[in-house]
Formats: sequence, C-alpha cells, structure tokens
Amino acid sequence: MDELPRVWNRRRPINYPKQTEIAGGIAAPLLVGFSLTTIAQLVIGQDHPWLFEYAIAAFVIAAVLLVNTVQFTATALGYAATPSDRLDYNPEAAFIPYILRTVRERQWEEMELRAKYTRRALLCYNYGLLAFLAGLGLIIVPHHRWPWPWGQFIGVVVVCIALGAEGAWIFSAARWPRWLLPTSSAKRPDPLEGDGADYLFAHREATEVADNLRKCVELLERIASAGEAFRGDDRT
Repeated sequence: MDELPRVWNRRRPINYPKQTEIAGGIAAPLLVGFSLTTIAQLVIGQDHPWLFEYAIAAFVIAAVLLVNTVQFTATALGYAATPSDRLDYNPEAAFIPYILRTVRERQWEEMELRAKYTRRALLCYNYGLLAFLAGLGLIIVPHHRWPWPWGQFIGVVVVCIALGAEGAWIFSAARWPRWLLPTSSAKRPDPLEGDGADYLFAHREATEVADNLRKCVELLERIASAGEAFRGDDRT
C-alpha cells in the first residue's frame, strides 16, 4: 500500500492529533494547575513534609515541562487541517492543476511540521509526568524512620510502581511493560471480494453510468449538428 504514490501525506494512527489534543489540551493544564498549587502551599505553608525542598524542585520541573507541552500542542494542532478541509477552502483545486499542486505540497510540508511539534509535545509531557510523580512521592514521605504509617507507605509504593511503569513506557517507546501496553493485534479482516470495494464505493457504477449517458448525449448532439448541416446543404 505504501509503495504506491500517495496523494496525501499520512501517519499512523490516523487520528493521532486527537491524542495530542487530549494530552496537551486537557491533561497537561490540569497537572500544571495542581503543580503550581502544591508549590505555593509548600513555599508559604508552615508544616512542611520531610523532603519538601526536593518536592518543590520536582513540581517546578513538571510545571515547566507541562506548560511547554501546551505550547507545542497548540502549534501542532495549527497544522492539523485534514485534506478535506484544505479542498473545502480551495475549491478551485478541482479545476486548476497548479492550485491542487500547491494544496498537496502544503499538506505534505505541514504534516511533517505537525509530526515534529507533536514529538516535542509528547517528550515534554512524558518527562513532565515523571517529574510530577516524583514530586508526588516526595511530599508523602513521612518525617520519622521506619516503620512508616501504612497509608504513607502504600502511597510511596504506588508512586514508585507508577514511576517505574512510566519510565518503562517512555524509554521503550510504549512497548513495555507488555502486560500494560498491548502491541498491534494480529486480527485480520474477513476475506471479501475486492476487499469490499463494492460496499465502500458503490457510487462507482453510478459514475460509469453517468459517463456513458454523457457520451451518448454528446454523440446525439453531434448527430443533430451533422443533420442540420446536411439539411442546410440540401437547401442550397
């Protein structure tokens, strides 16, 4: 499929701009707000956790990275126009070849730009999550030595597991741990004649009929024109 010349530049998954929009437009701002609120509380509060200074540093790093995630996401989505959107804004492309060529060139260029900004957004988002989880773990470490209160002990264990899973996710490019991140399915589509083209593109036959009718009309017009010319010759 990818060996054939393509009209549009495309990437998998097809709907990956929605993933970027959710990460950079919803999750990142919420985490930024929580990080900034926690930083303010740790700075001006009286009762500090044991490792609050390290927690402040972790939350600051998280907030900065997540703010950059929002910025990169906004820029990436600015290049997320679909081919149908581009053709709707440039209807002349259906009749003027150089306009169609320009639309295609811009789509290929902007798809590459969108991919680059998306990679930067996801990079900032992933490392921002690591810093956020680190700060979350640091603020719940108790002051006194072992044994810790059960609530704080379980919280630290859960945060450590989340940090390990997130680190594996990031550094394995979302391929590990296998129990958490399923790989591509081996499921194959049911065999259909012509891969279901008759169901998907049922208008093809109608288009052929319309083309045949148009040719018949053109032929009849030529016959009528020839008949008029013949009668005019007879009159002379």
